Amino acid sequence: MIGTVDRVSPRDKIVTIDDLPRIRERLRGKHIVHCHGAFDLVHIGHLTHFEEARSLGDLLVVTITADRHITKKRSITFSEDDRARQVAALELVDYVAIVHEPTALSAIEALQPDVYVKGPEYADLTLDRSRSIYHEMRALERYGGRMHFTSGETFSSTKLSHFLLAAPEAAQRNPLLQNDRVLFKDVSSLGFRLEELKLFLAKAAPLRVCVVGESIVDQWVDVALTNLSTQSRCVAGAEVDRVEQVGGVGIIAQHLAGFVREVHCVTNGLSAKLPSNVHVTNLTAGTVVETRFVDRETGRPVFKTKRRTLPDASHDVAASFDDYDVVLIADFGHGLLDATAVNRRIAERNRAYVGAMAQVNSSNYGYNLPLKYVGADYYSLNRTEAELCLHERGLSLPELMARAARLLECGAVSVTDGGHGAMVTVNGDRFEMPSLSVSVVDSIGCGDAYFALSTLAASVGLPARLVALTGSIGAAAMTQRRCNETAITEQEFLTIGKIVI
Repeated sequence: MIGTVDRVSPRDKIVTIDDLPRIRERLRGKHIVHCHGAFDLVHIGHLTHFEEARSLGDLLVVTITADRHITKKRSITFSEDDRARQVAALELVDYVAIVHEPTALSAIEALQPDVYVKGPEYADLTLDRSRSIYHEMRALERYGGRMHFTSGETFSSTKLSHFLLAAPEAAQRNPLLQNDRVLFKDVSSLGFRLEELKLFLAKAAPLRVCVVGESIVDQWVDVALTNLSTQSRCVAGAEVDRVEQVGGVGIIAQHLAGFVREVHCVTNGLSAKLPSNVHVTNLTAGTVVETRFVDRETGRPVFKTKRRTLPDASHDVAASFDDYDVVLIADFGHGLLDATAVNRRIAERNRAYVGAMAQVNSSNYGYNLPLKYVGADYYSLNRTEAELCLHERGLSLPELMARAARLLECGAVSVTDGGHGAMVTVNGDRFEMPSLSVSVVDSIGCGDAYFALSTLAASVGLPARLVALTGSIGAAAMTQRRCNETAITEQEFLTIGKIVI
């Protein structure tokens, strides 16, 4: 039974969705304000938000997303019942209800608030990719309600939850107090805003993308090392597990699929199950298989083999690059691509944006360099590849970047430098980005993710600082999984973005 609005007990303030229409009917003469969210860790940002909302009416109703509909990459800190209790404990709040669906739409329709309040980060409706705010506005308009965006500074529960895992004493550099669950760095001093990441997502969403290059089958063989073989005097061990993953262009296509409308993958022997918006043209049925034998105890690879079978590959990589908005050349140096054919396609295009990466590895060291591709709009290199292009080592990252850009005759170049981060230049605008990862499970696959997302950011005209950020978030995500276990999702991208900025 619904009582009056002057109740004190937080538990008495918690109602069900079915109670909302009765609250509206009983308080028909009152101006009702409605807020909705996860409200995991209630902080000063929420209090400011609730204060402004409460000032717009006579009473404040807060609805909370149920646990199973929280889509953030990280797990929530508190259960839906605990989250409801902590919000209900605020004197500002009159009623709290848990919503068992992803959006507030049913709650709006049930309560029919006079004002529905969202934070300032939602004010730009062009960034509303899910169109949830659009549908909420339509619901409000049907009965005469309105939406209000608060003006206060935004804070992130995701960020707070991540960094509060570290004890304050950890700052004293006592290794016993370090918390290894803190995975990423705080770079909020660099002045990035979440709206900038949402702008990237909105600009990338309609793109048609083609990615060209070798797909690789990555095999991981976990072994329990025993001792030296008594017969051959070599390292011996017992195979414990074997895992197979899609790498190379295959994983780049899967990364891209979570951010763009359509991906066309021109490659070799790619038959894995892929997202529905990825289409494949195999130039040959041949494969590239890389097998790593890994010490189960330490996680360190002890031996690696490669097997390549790429016969009769067609070098006609695509009908026309201008069939796409963006083309990514991902050359892993296994012989699938013919640089002359690719350069012809680059020269022929009129509108497609072309990003190029030529990877140096153990089987092509010094011979597979980005210099082989002429006229691309963006080049992504690591330090080793840049040094090999210049035939010089030990340069500072700014000098390395400047000289590589001149050599490639390109205004948009990125040079990654492992744990030291990355530097990006876009038409004279230069930005250095620190590495975002505190701990690393595995660095394999980080460069591919960096290349995929930074190319998208460069293609839609974002400045150097955002090209560096988007690529670095992609790389940071991949440091937390073994090789290419899974592709990056948009939600994971935003979650890491909230943590680091």
